[in-house]
Amino acid sequence: MIAMTRTSGSLQSTLTRTRLIGELDRKLGEAGTEMSTNRKADVYRSLGTRSAEALTLRSNTKRLEGFALSNELLSYRLDSGTKALGEIRSTVSGVLDLAAQTGANGLIQGKELQAAARAAIEQIIGQANRTVQGSALFGGLDSGNLTLQPWDQANPRSGLAPSDVVAGIYGAGPVDAADAAAIANQMAAVFTPGGTAPGDFEQTFYNGSPVSETARLTARIDADETIEYGVQANDPGMTEILRGLAMLAATDIADIADPEARKVWFDEGLKALSAGSEKLLAAETRMGAQASRVEELRESQELRLNLYRSQTAALEGVDPYEAATRLTQLQTQLEATYAVTARLSKLSFLNYL
Repeated sequence: MIAMTRTSGSLQSTLTRTRLIGELDRKLGEAGTEMSTNRKADVYRSLGTRSAEALTLRSNTKRLEGFALSNELLSYRLDSGTKALGEIRSTVSGVLDLAAQTGANGLIQGKELQAAARAAIEQIIGQANRTVQGSALFGGLDSGNLTLQPWDQANPRSGLAPSDVVAGIYGAGPVDAADAAAIANQMAAVFTPGGTAPGDFEQTFYNGSPVSETARLTARIDADETIEYGVQANDPGMTEILRGLAMLAATDIADIADPEARKVWFDEGLKALSAGSEKLLAAETRMGAQASRVEELRESQELRLNLYRSQTAALEGVDPYEAATRLTQLQTQLEATYAVTARLSKLSFLNYL
């Protein structure tokens, strides 16, 4: 009976020491984690009733981080779009300056104006076909295609190249003022989005979202703020610029024999070019204002993020000196327990004889 009692007592003592070692080892692991991360190992057990506060802070931080990332990409897209519109206007400005020097008679620099307008078309097509992160800047929702069709390449939808359409409308050129006005009206009709004929703008010149799709690109930039943004290459500013350049590039205006016809053709092309440039400036200004708003919001969100992160750190963080002290104490306790356990395991009845 005495032997059984002693055996039971020794077993209980061994189990107690084993549990103590396990508990100390667990606490030592937690202390080591806290020492390396500066954060409580078991946050919600440590916080107790304040766990809800920590969860709310983390939720707010996650949401703001999402806005910060998407707004960073949006800001880059808006900045790129604003820059591209400015470059397009600069290209147009060069042609307008040359047109002003040439005048309606076109007898001095007609060929130079024609060549400049043709070169500007190619340049603007390249500028309008830029992409950001693989998405076309001026294609609207349908941003996976080449926005403007290359001038001399046939569009698969119509089988026609933009240059072919313009040449077909111009034909042999106007013979008088009425003829010039009629051809200019045909040109205006082709450059008005929404037509379904093979040679119309959205069938041959443009490959993005059609004007019939009224939805525009939108972005939620904050919890309670959404913006509609972007310029499409079938917007009036862009179409009028392309129409004006197409008219000036269609011919050396000095080749139009009738002075009145020459004046009507030149004035219509110049008017389209000037009106398009003004509308593009308005679009550029609007996009620039949106870029400024997004940047302002990004700064505000960054401040809020820093606040949430500091509050989260205050709740979930640990004092590194306290953690280091606790780690040292636990190491000492664990080493002492191991030492006692080792000494006790060597004892037997013979030690007392």
